[in-house]
Amino acid sequence: MQFTKSKDLLAGVIFCAVGLAAIFLFIPKGVAVPGSVKISALSPDFWPRIIAWGAVLASVALILESIFLQQPPADDEEDAEAAAQYKLATLPAVLRTLVLIVVLFGFYFSLTTLGMVVTSVFLIAAMMLFFGERKYVMIACLSVGVPVLLYLFFRYVANVPIPLGMFG
Repeated sequence: MQFTKSKDLLAGVIFCAVGLAAIFLFIPKGVAVPGSVKISALSPDFWPRIIAWGAVLASVALILESIFLQQPPADDEEDAEAAAQYKLATLPAVLRTLVLIVVLFGFYFSLTTLGMVVTSVFLIAAMMLFFGERKYVMIACLSVGVPVLLYLFFRYVANVPIPLGMFG
């Protein structure tokens, strides 16, 4: 069990460092913020900062948990059995995570061609189906409705252009 705690501690430190680098280095250097933004929630760097701070807070919680959480001692046989069960139980989760990463890269690379709205429709529908949703009416309503409503909000309320790819 000590090995798991050290892995959690290492993961917490790495993700905390990445989150802090995003907050203080990547976002200020990579996101252009116009000076005319009066509402901070409409600023292009608002949500990236919120997500990065969330990652930092979650990482700090993981670090604190790995340091202060006491685990009951177990003998070697129980450790080996628990490790085997853990590997068996997490295999599908690891596979799902890898598929999600591949799909998100596909989403990223198709944005310039298909645009944000059309690509988001396909992404939401595919992810809902992949993760087990079988209510097809709800899949259709959410996968079309959410991107279209977000497009309408950003285009006509926030006056932020959304890339439409070949449909623009």
